[in-house]
Amino acid sequence: MAKSKAKQSLPLHKIIMVGSGGVGKSALTLQYMYGDFVEEYDPTKADSYRKKVVLDGQECQIDILDTAGQEEYAAIRDNYYRSGE
Repeated sequence: MAKSKAKQSLPLHKIIMVGSGGVGKSALTLQYMYGDFVEEYDPTKADSYRKKVVLDGQECQIDILDTAGQEEYAAIRDNYYRSGE
């Protein structure tokens, strides 16, 4: 009986979108993820996206964290930086 091949997980690359409020972090993220351009501005607290991509000829996953740019969310944003999430 042949050994079953263990399911291997894909390499994961984490991306954090940072910048001031209203500069287009969410619009850029949604354009990349879904091919849709969002024209209306809806402030983000934090959204997370994951997508399989081919990078340098290898399949991998990317995690994109779209952070809030508004100053009132600075503590939440800073926590993401420290924890690596």
